[in-house]
Amino acid sequence: QRTPTTGRSSVIAVPPESPLKKFEEIKGQEVYFQKGSASHYFMLRALQSIGLSINDIKIKSIPTIEARSAFLEGRIPVWMTGDPHYAIAEKMGRIRVLRDSVGLDSPGGYYIADRKFAEENTGLLKILIEELHALDKWAEANRDEVKKLMITEQKLDEEVAARVMSRRTFAGRRGLSPELIAEQQRVADLFFQVGVIPKKINIQEALLSPSLYAAITPPEIMV
Repeated sequence: QRTPTTGRSSVIAVPPESPLKKFEEIKGQEVYFQKGSASHYFMLRALQSIGLSINDIKIKSIPTIEARSAFLEGRIPVWMTGDPHYAIAEKMGRIRVLRDSVGLDSPGGYYIADRKFAEENTGLLKILIEELHALDKWAEANRDEVKKLMITEQKLDEEVAARVMSRRTFAGRRGLSPELIAEQQRVADLFFQVGVIPKKINIQEALLSPSLYAAITPPEIMV
């Protein structure tokens, strides 16, 4: 689920010494991110917000870790990234943010399952979804414990973990409601319109029946 601060951890950034001072100056620049990703959607929406299109920039697609190293060395002019890479660059004093993705309706992250497995294991899926939602509630109430887990499990140093947690929200899960399905269709349509995917997609074809979603999803997250 989104909050008014969802999107603070996803940024379009430049090195501190860059001559670019505001996002509107991005036209004509090389911008590094992974094609077809959530970052690609973020960039499309961000450009739309200032009256530009994806054709107004030069897209460069390389793996995230490779991009981070190049950016820290000053070899990438504009980078789209997120935590913990953002926090690592921030700690090193090697990043200046032009804009974040707050208000740009991020497509979010998803859990997917084989259709046959889902249809045959509705009870198990219901338990999993309830536990994931409960885990978000626990994380929001125990943010210091989450930070400790980031340090031990993700091998982040304490300062980087603190920066990540300062932007991280735990607002709870969001079920596949009609509203969310419509949002996903808009993502697919936009990707088709700008040539990210080669054919128009009807995402209903990838979905289970409404009755099955109702059976496995807590009513409080069907928003």
